[in-house]
Amino acid sequence: MGFKQGFRALMLGTAILASSHAPAAVLDNLYQVQVTPQEGQSRDDAMRDAMVVMLQRLAGSEVDLKREPVARALQTPQDFMSRIGSSEAGQLRIQFDPDALTRVLKQSGQPLLGPNRPGIVLWGIEAGELGDRALSPVAPQSLLLKQAAQHRGVALSFPLGDLQDMALVNEQVIRQASAEELLEASERYPAEGTLALIASGSDDSTELQWNLWLNDDHSSGKVSGSAAQAADELMKELAGRIFNQYAIPAASGGEHTEWRLHVEGVDGVAAYSGLLGMLRRLGTQQQPQMLEIDGDRVLLQVSFPGTEEQLERMLALDMRLQRIPEPVVEPEPLPQMDVDAQPVSAATEPETPVLSASDEPVDAPAEVPLQAGPEPTLQEEPEQAQPAAPEEPPMPTLYFRWRG
Repeated sequence: MGFKQGFRALMLGTAILASSHAPAAVLDNLYQVQVTPQEGQSRDDAMRDAMVVMLQRLAGSEVDLKREPVARALQTPQDFMSRIGSSEAGQLRIQFDPDALTRVLKQSGQPLLGPNRPGIVLWGIEAGELGDRALSPVAPQSLLLKQAAQHRGVALSFPLGDLQDMALVNEQVIRQASAEELLEASERYPAEGTLALIASGSDDSTELQWNLWLNDDHSSGKVSGSAAQAADELMKELAGRIFNQYAIPAASGGEHTEWRLHVEGVDGVAAYSGLLGMLRRLGTQQQPQMLEIDGDRVLLQVSFPGTEEQLERMLALDMRLQRIPEPVVEPEPLPQMDVDAQPVSAATEPETPVLSASDEPVDAPAEVPLQAGPEPTLQEEPEQAQPAAPEEPPMPTLYFRWRG
């Protein structure tokens, strides 16, 4: 069965299976929140706190919790939970309904960031009395950072620390936050952001000094507190900067900009399934629409309320989609002139006969007397044509190659 026939059958009712290969930083546990009720706190209040954390993951730390319908949703957080569990230590594990939360945030007109997140690779050192040492992925501080990253919706990862990494990055490079070496070493990892971290102090009093490079933006800062508090504050800082660059803005008046995506290299149903699954994770409610199939080229229409730069940045999170320049259409050749055909010149035009004086004149027709008739009636002027409606601007088209 060819691609077109297989795809048509898929669209007629066959379930679309998501591709198992997902190089993008997709947070599968984004909609799961774990909270520990404080002493004297009711179960309902703990669930409400969990929903606030969930809303901040999706709509940023500046989410307006008092705006309707978010405020109304916080009164009954159980309506947005699909599963509630607890551990022996009393910790609540809550699974939220993605569609219900997305719908509430969109109705309230707030920006949104879906499960596709930019990866952040962490290069860290621990400062001690004997000097600096590399921060191990299994060190207690690293485990706290991983836990805080999951809690705040940050796709955090650690480098391998092999010979290739050590050839470019050492403790001094991290302490000096040398962008050239750190960014070069991070190129081998599927991450859009690079974090340099210096951890110092004890469990009761920890200081984290950080530098973040995310696309073309560089930011730095310092947080302190207990080891767990400092880790959580750092991840809140990172989550805010990620949200500022990648959040999908709310559409004004419910309007969305329509975009066409021209994708090459979609050579089968499985490839199309992976492409469609990736587009669904953009965070928009509208589903992508297939417009045309030509061999391994697919033309899709997606609804996205942001700018071209924001759309391209979101699509670039999945490294299987590579931006390519718009193909140049060669102009059609002009029709060939027939060299055998001779143009008609003035010399070949027939001459008008000239009457000489000897030629007899032709009798003129007799004059016919005019007869009185009905007076001519005035004809109505034709209605003026209405001006044509202005043509809608062409839909912007972006060109990509699929490398799934």
